[in-house]
Parts: sequence; structure tokens; C-alpha cells
Amino acid sequence: MSDFSEEEWESVCMRCGKCCLEKGTHDGEILFFNRVCDGLDLRTGLCTRYKKRLCENCAKVDLTLLQTEPSLLPESCAYRLLLAGKDLPAWHPLVSGDRESVFKTGKSVLNVFGLHSDGAVKVELQMLSVKSRAEGWDLKRIKDEAEKLFKKYPLRVVEKYPAVGNIKLL
Repeated sequence: MSDFSEEEWESVCMRCGKCCLEKGTHDGEILFFNRVCDGLDLRTGLCTRYKKRLCENCAKVDLTLLQTEPSLLPESCAYRLLLAGKDLPAWHPLVSGDRESVFKTGKSVLNVFGLHSDGAVKVELQMLSVKSRAEGWDLKRIKDEAEKLFKKYPLRVVEKYPAVGNIKLL
């Protein structure tokens, strides 16, 4: 993998979006939550800020990351599989020959974790912010309305793995 060209390296990514899930650690495990970085394009599984890494806690997926903090990527990640000497799954685009196979087989955050609702959370929070300013809400009302919104879209763990490497989260 160390001698991959940039094009070869990028072709390994299956665009599942799981590396963009919010993460935390607990009792030696890394937890992947049902919220995705707002830089992820939910239609394509591609990061809209990939080159600049503008999102908080965004990590560059490279060989160094794989060797030092592999748990930041899910165990199903093609980069982790190749580094461990394992075969890519049949639904990986390089194996199937179909760029959409990760979506068609339900292996993407787009259809496994229902993250479209998180987009709704962001839109509703923005609307709440605008409305609260326009109507001059007090802090208590803002907190009450935000609490209702987060009950509507609760945070939950969708995957967890043993933490490996120097994990620096939460």
C-alpha cells in the first residue's frame, strides 16, 4: 500500500461514509454514532471538504493513520482489510465492477443508518435559531425547543469495535 499512486489509493475507498460517522470511546471500545459529519454528501458518500479537511476531528486516511489509529475506521473499511492482508468483499466496487454496489447492498451509511434524519436535525436547528432570534425567545424556551428536537432524533451507537492505537476522542 505504501507504493500506491494517489489514484490507486483513492480507488480503494468504497465511499461507504462510515469514516465520517461521529465517534467516541468507552471502556476500550470505539463507538460509531448515527450522526455523520456535515461535510459528507449524503447523496454520493463523498466528502465535500476532502482536500481541505475543514471539519473538526477530520483525519486524513493514509497509511500513517492505518498504522497508528486504525480504529478510527470501521473494521469493514477496505483500507483496513488490505493492510491486514484480507480480501475485499464481493460488494466492493473494485471487485463487483459497479461503483454503486456499496449502496445497492446496503453497506453505506446512506442506507444502513438512516442518516438523512441528521440532515433534518441540522435544518431544523437552523430554522429554530432563526425563529428564536426573530421572535426574541428567552434562553429557557430555546433550550426547551432544542430538547424536543434532540428527542426526535436521538443519538445512538450503530457500530462498535475494540479501540486499537492512539485514539484521541471524547
